[in-house]
Amino acid sequence: MAKDKAAAQEGDVKKKGKGKIIIILVVVLVAGIGAKFTVLSGGKASGKATATPAPTPTPGVVIDLGTMTINLADPGRYALVGLAVELGPTGTAEKFTPEMPLLKDATVRKLAGWTAARLLSTTGQEDVRTQLTDQAQQLFGKDSVVKVLLTELIVQ
Repeated sequence: MAKDKAAAQEGDVKKKGKGKIIIILVVVLVAGIGAKFTVLSGGKASGKATATPAPTPTPGVVIDLGTMTINLADPGRYALVGLAVELGPTGTAEKFTPEMPLLKDATVRKLAGWTAARLLSTTGQEDVRTQLTDQAQQLFGKDSVVKVLLTELIVQ
């Protein structure tokens, strides 16, 4: 009788084990099908319209301002900085070329207080671009200037 109980319990354990395996296989199968439709198809649901990407703006005219040497805040340290300005839809080279010394002056005033380490860092260079773009947009208008570009940067 003890053998019958042991055999019955062993059979139950084997049945439960097979049930767990079947459940695991079903879960893996469902996950695989879901992955196929989401990951492999790029997450697009069939039959739904997709959003069209915004058109990329065409670059404007770029005016090269040349290079200038600036004394940095570090004693005996200098920077050779090259600048260019990308004009916006209302900006024309003929109109702004005579007025670009205003932007050069703003560049000298801003960078004269910077250290060489700050100017050479990636975040420092992004700050220069951002601050000079803001300055140029204040001087000439937001529609006239898209951004100020650093075309050259050498620190001695």
